[in-house]
Amino acid sequence: MKNLGAVGLSLAVSLLFARGAAAATITVSAGGSLQAAIDAAQPGDTILVDPNGVFNGPIKLRAKSGTAKITIRSAAPDAVLPGLGTRIKPTDSKYLPKIRANNTGPAMRTDAGARHYVLMFLEFLPASSTASANLVELGGAGSSQSTSSVVPQDVVIDRCYLHGDATYGQRRGIALNSGDTKIVNSYFSDFKGVNQDTQAIAGWNGPGPFLIENNYVEAAGENIMFGGSDPNIPNLIPSNIKILRNLISKPTAWMTQGWTVKNLLEFKNAQNVLVEGNTIENNWAAGQQGYSILFTPRNQSGTAPWTIVRDVTIQNNLIRHVAAVFNIAGYDNLATSEQTQNIVIRNNVMYDISTAWAKSGMTANGRLAVIGGGPKNITFDHNTVDNTNGNATIFIYAGYSRTGTSITGFEVTNNLFSDSTYGIYGDAKGEGLAGLNAYTPNAVVLKNALAGAVAKLYPTGNDFPTQAAWLADFVNRAAGDYRLKSTSLSRNVGTDGKDLGVDFTELNTATTPTAPAPAPAPAPAPTPTPTPAPSPTSPYSGTPVALPATVQFENYDIGGNDVAYHDTTSGNSGAVYRTNNVDIQATTDAGGGYNIGWVKATEWLTYTVSVATAGTYAVDVRVASNGAGGSFHFEVDGANVTGPISVPNTGGWQVWKTITKTGVTLPAGQHVVRVVMDANGATGSIGNLNWFAVR
Repeated sequence: MKNLGAVGLSLAVSLLFARGAAAATITVSAGGSLQAAIDAAQPGDTILVDPNGVFNGPIKLRAKSGTAKITIRSAAPDAVLPGLGTRIKPTDSKYLPKIRANNTGPAMRTDAGARHYVLMFLEFLPASSTASANLVELGGAGSSQSTSSVVPQDVVIDRCYLHGDATYGQRRGIALNSGDTKIVNSYFSDFKGVNQDTQAIAGWNGPGPFLIENNYVEAAGENIMFGGSDPNIPNLIPSNIKILRNLISKPTAWMTQGWTVKNLLEFKNAQNVLVEGNTIENNWAAGQQGYSILFTPRNQSGTAPWTIVRDVTIQNNLIRHVAAVFNIAGYDNLATSEQTQNIVIRNNVMYDISTAWAKSGMTANGRLAVIGGGPKNITFDHNTVDNTNGNATIFIYAGYSRTGTSITGFEVTNNLFSDSTYGIYGDAKGEGLAGLNAYTPNAVVLKNALAGAVAKLYPTGNDFPTQAAWLADFVNRAAGDYRLKSTSLSRNVGTDGKDLGVDFTELNTATTPTAPAPAPAPAPAPTPTPTPAPSPTSPYSGTPVALPATVQFENYDIGGNDVAYHDTTSGNSGAVYRTNNVDIQATTDAGGGYNIGWVKATEWLTYTVSVATAGTYAVDVRVASNGAGGSFHFEVDGANVTGPISVPNTGGWQVWKTITKTGVTLPAGQHVVRVVMDANGATGSIGNLNWFAVR
């Protein structure tokens, strides 16, 4: 084993001449030169880097002859590191050497023609003053990479932690302009900026293939994007892209902060794409309208007229907590592009698509899709979509098109949809057949259950249950379980003889990790709520709480952990009132009684209620916090109805203040209210909670 600690040129040279035929192991101490180790390494070598080391970039991956891989990894023992197929977590940072971007460039970049590298158990981070840069550059973005012969190839990033600065953010995690690259089991966070686009992963000048699998991917602008800048390699289209089994999310705490938020996935120049088995969540109307997945060809600078988005399949995903889902444009409306075509959206569960997902001053529309500009061959098949408060489910408009605004090859089959005011709507033409005939001649719209729609407006061969009957078909909508009950009339009636909506056997297979070890959830868990197991709850008092009324937080439903509540610690820290895992203490607030304390992000509580009259209500919440608290939100039957509510500094854990959220829409009848803890505050918790009142 060779050690490149305080390395000099003579040692690097001696290593080269001393090498035998076997692969070498090179060690780099905390004060050593990682660059010298890479320069000295030969194909097949492993570079072990001291986990206590901090190395300033740009570290360069050199072009080498040979086909064996050079592995660069932490020297920490495997026993303390995540196993094969297991996603790394921020808490693993203590075992990871730090490679830091600085004012002269990224933390790490490839030389032209570099290939056969594996990066494992490394942490990439910025100096705060480099927040506008890329952390890792695989391939060249400019004129230095104008032919395919210089494109880096065969690069693997496995179980690495890439993050921006918590205060200043970071422009981009990986500039993905390489070929044959795998990004797996890694963690991307704090890629965010103000008045600029930011991405965790973005590629535009590399051919692929690309595999992005089992990562936590967080960014404010676009979490993952292909295209967006014109490629310097003529006729290049990023191709053969697989995005599998990732958690693609934005922290809901960002809703009250100034970061520029746009989309979750965006394809501006891409082909042969599979997006499968992912959880895609948390997107709101802010910098744009809140569409989460975009197919919008963009010849950004007018130098790439071959730009196209085609042959994309979005299947077997869980998509939730968003302002809207898909935006499909046929052409670039500002420069020459090719036609968007062959988009298949199938077997996805999509819920909590809601107008509530909007930043203050912005408006969300709650749509499944907006489609315009005459794309070709667009398919929606076997999806389950719960967007009960939007202003249309699929909205079609004319837009700019080089080939006419009609959509040829438009198929909508075997779906479970809510009408959501206007169902399938053609701009300036009307709902149902009026819009379909205008924009989608010869469309196939068959064997869909369109809840609440008017049958005479639509083609025959579809079902039109009432909204109430449609909602009652699901096993446990409040718990996010959208399987159909055995009594549902939507069972076994599809064009293929299967149930309408999602095939859950296929979905579960696609979302199950194939690696030897399962991937744990990310430690900070920025999601609004984990999806609980589909088990029933019952009201604490035996009967649903009649609203309007005041509800004591400690009187949450009966049903156990991950059923009636979710708590991150074992046992009741206050040891009073109830004996399960929810933390309850006596309160000194007026009226006495108890409050919920020690409240942490990702926890939640449920309450079965009965609303006397549908309408718009105010919700008062009694809170206390010894410092700036965190944020939480209310859901009704799984749909966010309040957006984030922040807990102020009240001056003490038993100094109480009532905060109010107005304009909360509640439907009549029996429902499950869930109070979801989104993000901890400066105190490390959400705050103490005494009661909430609906009035």
